[in-house]
Amino acid sequence: MERKGKKESIIILIIMLIIAAVIVSWLTGLWSCEAGRKNLTEEERLTISDYVNSISVLVQHSYKTSVNFFIILDKIKDVSREELDSSLSEIIEESKVALENCEELNPPEFFEVPHGYLRLVFQMRNKAYENFKPAIFNALQDVDIDISSSQMTKTFLYMFMSDEIYKYFQEEIEKSGEHYGINNLTIIDSEILKDKGLTNTQNVVGLISEIKTLTTLQERRGVAVIAKSIEFNPRVTHEQGEYLVLANGSEISVIIKIENQGNVVENDVVVTMTYVSEGNPNEEKSYTISTINPSDQKAVTISGFTAYPGRKCEIRINAGPVPDEVFLGNNSATYKFMMEK
Repeated sequence: MERKGKKESIIILIIMLIIAAVIVSWLTGLWSCEAGRKNLTEEERLTISDYVNSISVLVQHSYKTSVNFFIILDKIKDVSREELDSSLSEIIEESKVALENCEELNPPEFFEVPHGYLRLVFQMRNKAYENFKPAIFNALQDVDIDISSSQMTKTFLYMFMSDEIYKYFQEEIEKSGEHYGINNLTIIDSEILKDKGLTNTQNVVGLISEIKTLTTLQERRGVAVIAKSIEFNPRVTHEQGEYLVLANGSEISVIIKIENQGNVVENDVVVTMTYVSEGNPNEEKSYTISTINPSDQKAVTISGFTAYPGRKCEIRINAGPVPDEVFLGNNSATYKFMMEK
């Protein structure tokens, strides 16, 4: 009990130190550029109005995402694991879009500090949702309770910190308005974590226990080769018909990402690469991924393949299959290539 309490305190302290460091970097020099108020031109008025309206839309979108998240959490007992996986993926994607849109906004002059706070808000909310998906499946499949409860607690800690930072954002945007002589520049409230007790690991353990009495895990297993993630060394210089053309070198190495597309932690996933070249015996090398969580991707590097400049070659990559895997259509990928002479 005491150890878990200390762990939570350490997590909160680390997050606070990171936030403090970022805040200091923003504050240094920004407000010393120009002090006091100035007359607001029509162009400045429109720029500020557009900015405030844009962030209001983003904040409302973020709040709606959080509402949907907690609706999903409340209905876990009523949905299949496939539906849960799909719904959480949509939440993560919505959160990413909000973060990306926030980062693409150009704040007006003297609004850089509050915008920095806003970026942190969206970053932490995105981390919360990304952390929750593997955490809930780990909890449902009886992964060590300390691990799964710690993972889920981080989700709610990120939400809590995002709410606290948002308050600073509201204060700073008001100060930015005052610089232009706007004394009533405010932005809507946004609080996504209603139950602050969920930042306590013991309360999260209770939540997990309650969920597990209501639902059972429908196991879905499967790994996949992410075909577009392939990287060759030497690098690919261009394509010639169906062949990739590599720069010249003495040997070849390959990096490829493997994804766990199931809802179960997979252990000892074997990735095999078979290298075929004209007039030479096949070379085969393998790598074992010790552990890969649901939805995670692991980059696998296999090197030491002999280079045969000028000859047509092919490399076949296969991952798994893992036990009880049903769909095998994305477990392998083949690439044809030649090396420059």
